[in-house]
Amino acid sequence: MPRQVPWGRLGAEGAVIVFSILLAFAIQAWWEGSQERKQEIRHLAALRSELEVGLEIIPGAKTTIANMLHSHVSLTRQFPGDALAPEDSLFIWLSDLSRPGNLRPPTAVFDDLVSSGGIQLIKSDLVRLAIADYQRLLGIHQTNIDQAWATWAERMQPFLEGRVPRGERLRRGSYGAEWPVPLAPSPFPPDFASMFNDPSFSSMIAERWMRLDQAARNVAAIGSLMEELIALIDEELGAAE
Repeated sequence: MPRQVPWGRLGAEGAVIVFSILLAFAIQAWWEGSQERKQEIRHLAALRSELEVGLEIIPGAKTTIANMLHSHVSLTRQFPGDALAPEDSLFIWLSDLSRPGNLRPPTAVFDDLVSSGGIQLIKSDLVRLAIADYQRLLGIHQTNIDQAWATWAERMQPFLEGRVPRGERLRRGSYGAEWPVPLAPSPFPPDFASMFNDPSFSSMIAERWMRLDQAARNVAAIGSLMEELIALIDEELGAAE
């Protein structure tokens, strides 16, 4: 008599095996998800700390750029050179043309998050979008600062050479107000009259003012976005507790 196949027992054993496999997959998925969530929380906490440090730099950056803009506006009022401000003021304003005026918040955590693909671990769409906006604004700001610096280095500095001695700009400008300058007074007097009668110099000042004005707006936007991003991260960290 042929042996009967124990379908019931085989079915039950098969069901147990399938259940065990699915359970193992579920546990593994839960474990991996748990580890990813812990890593996400670490990334967010580190980014929040870095943003807080960056926020402390914003007021100083705003003040620096505002002072530079004031100097540029003051210089434009000297044209066409008929009634110039006192020389001490002119030297201070001219020296502000060479200030970089850049905002350099710490970005080590942010850069690592972007380059390593850690952003993909962040579940919140709002946080990811804010991070993308932050990266975009930092890039725009750096472009404006680079363009402002190029205007100084490639156009203004060569123009001033031979008209206003570099040594006097260092001694009597903002650099000398902050640091000792062991240079003797220049025997060559500055030629302010011809300088402020040259329309090309007026155009250079206007160009650099525009770039710095855009940079000032960017700094304000970056500061607001930092605050927004910190608030979003706080929500995520609070939900994780």
